[in-house]
Amino acid sequence: MTRFQAAEWKLLTDLIQDRFGLTFDGVRCEILESRLEPRLRELHLGSLSDYYRFLRFHPEGDAELGRLTPLITNNETYFFREAHHFDILVRRIVPDLRSALRTRPLRILSAACSSGEEPYSIVIALQNGGLELAGVRWEIDACDLNPERVAQARRGLYDAGSLRACDGEARRRYFRESGGRFELRERYRTGVRFFEANLLAPNGSFGWGSYDAIFCRNMLIYFGEEAFDGVIGLFARSLAPGGYLLLGHSESLLDRATELLPVSFGTGVVYRKRLSD
Repeated sequence: MTRFQAAEWKLLTDLIQDRFGLTFDGVRCEILESRLEPRLRELHLGSLSDYYRFLRFHPEGDAELGRLTPLITNNETYFFREAHHFDILVRRIVPDLRSALRTRPLRILSAACSSGEEPYSIVIALQNGGLELAGVRWEIDACDLNPERVAQARRGLYDAGSLRACDGEARRRYFRESGGRFELRERYRTGVRFFEANLLAPNGSFGWGSYDAIFCRNMLIYFGEEAFDGVIGLFARSLAPGGYLLLGHSESLLDRATELLPVSFGTGVVYRKRLSD
């Protein structure tokens, strides 16, 4: 399957899983191999064992782990992906908070935000729902492991693939075309703050620390069991009592014991943190 030995793969992938929570097998293993080949050539290393030892023991090992993050992350995303979640946010979650939001902003976390399509879709949904005109303010934290994607998110400049769910009117309304690419208009960036974060960092926490809703969609499917449980625990700690977690369609907590209870809104299942006693 690969030119590397199984024992070499286990050393490296165990390290990746320990640091980042991500697992690799099957075709994902082959993709990772193709991405790692240029790093091994640049570092003049002949095997994955050599690369593992470089990461663990070389003085530049931590810096190389930083270079590794863009190679191991899956950045498949686009505007308005799984759009029913934005509808749930605007029509069900925010109305329940109306009294509290008279005196404070709505606080949302977009975890594993990649290049920003998700948090910007949230802003667009909130504005289209008339919430800005109704006086609702928001603060959206958006984080990702990959520094290159975080930088792209801050620029707000996208290829056509990121707009695959946008019709012609949406493209004209939300974006300014520039040299075959699409720049998100400034008004749809309101209240978003991007930063780098490893969800598996020890004693992890986020900016505001108490969110009304956390979006983390289509990332946990790549996590091992221990990492999955650790991240869900982090989210549970980071949600305000009664706050909501929105996961991707292939991810579920239904067979897990957590502080988060499933809630069906007709268009989909989300998870709500228990209210304080």
